[in-house]
Amino acid sequence: MTKLLSATRAVPTLCAALLLAVGPATDARAATGTFVYDRIDGSHGRFVNPTDFVCYDFDTPALGVDNDTDTAARVFDNYGCAGVSEVVPSHTAITWGRYRAQSVRFGG
Repeated sequence: MTKLLSATRAVPTLCAALLLAVGPATDARAATGTFVYDRIDGSHGRFVNPTDFVCYDFDTPALGVDNDTDTAARVFDNYGCAGVSEVVPSHTAITWGRYRAQSVRFGG
């Protein structure tokens, strides 16, 4: 009886392992291109080929951005992709007056 129970437990485990081994791969998609942000001190930071749906914090607040990627970017006024946000379409540059972006996420 014990061998029968072990065999019935092994079959679902084997099936799950087989599905993981031959199932479809889900690669993370990355935007192609460069996203440049203008720091408040006048220098520039950049992200090259950033991964979609990942939040990237700027090292200092940004006065403007240049989204030279093939994907829309959403910039946020707080770190951690929180707070007020604005979409920056691909191949678009924006400079703000009082608004300061502090993070960005690509892919909408």
